[in-house]
Amino acid sequence: MTNIYNYHRYSDFISTSGLPEIEDFKTIKEAGFEIVLSLSMPVDSKTIDNEELILTNLDMTYMHIPVDYYAPKVRDFEIFQTFLGAYKREKLWIHCTKNYRVSAFLYLYHFLKTGEEKRDLLNMFWIPNEIWQTFISDVRTA
Repeated sequence: MTNIYNYHRYSDFISTSGLPEIEDFKTIKEAGFEIVLSLSMPVDSKTIDNEELILTNLDMTYMHIPVDYYAPKVRDFEIFQTFLGAYKREKLWIHCTKNYRVSAFLYLYHFLKTGEEKRDLLNMFWIPNEIWQTFISDVRTA
């Protein structure tokens, strides 16, 4: 798994990454993951055509919450939070293009669930820009 771009094991049930290569999805499946959640936008510079079909052919579930990197919305996070609450025992792989959106969402999810300020979850792969700092603040105060 460590060859997948910006891979991170968050818990026994959740791992994250930047955009996997098509052949990585077989490895992800073999590792026991059942669901892949993408936070990428269809117009991102790097996407996988037919990602849903590829995962369906691997007998995996594909979910998609398109999050605009340049304009993330509190509602996007609320959908993400609801999704994670609904899938507590399935192995879940979450990705976006570089694992920036995912790391911000998991940081917020962890903070709101536990009250722990785990900046390492957020800053593992990047330092959020002003847009994302505002978004994080908005979610934390919503």
